[in-house]
Amino acid sequence: MKGSEVELPGLLSLRGAGMIFSGNNAVTIDDKGRLAVPARYRAALMSEAQGQLTITRTPEGLRLYPQPVFEHIATKVIPAHPDLKQRAALRLQFVGEAMAVEMDAQGRLLIPGQYRAELGAAVVMLGQVDYFALFSEAGWAARKAAVSADFSAGFEALDI
Repeated sequence: MKGSEVELPGLLSLRGAGMIFSGNNAVTIDDKGRLAVPARYRAALMSEAQGQLTITRTPEGLRLYPQPVFEHIATKVIPAHPDLKQRAALRLQFVGEAMAVEMDAQGRLLIPGQYRAELGAAVVMLGQVDYFALFSEAGWAARKAAVSADFSAGFEALDI
């Protein structure tokens, strides 16, 4: 591992802070189905993933992964899962429902129709270290309320 890399269990090595995504970003999907990636992430996504991302479904909702992170999960993490049935289910849904998307010159992603309908026009894009969670505004409000008690307990347990 290079001196500037951070090794996270089950995840791709992340170089420096370029691939550490955080923050709550209100973004919109325009009439043509394009989502503008916030400017602060664009350079890292271009240098680390050449603007190539993958959107897929998880039990917690939609996720947008830089292509190298998605490939690592699909080819290294999922195949190492010890339970054969769960591994097959992960491959079927996490990989099977994934769609590659590419940033255009203006930093926009064309969101596939099936995901556009789920998100609506007003989207919350949450940085989650090595991927983005995507929610409709209403979906984010519901999810935030649902995890509020766990967040409080977890933060208290960390004593930070």
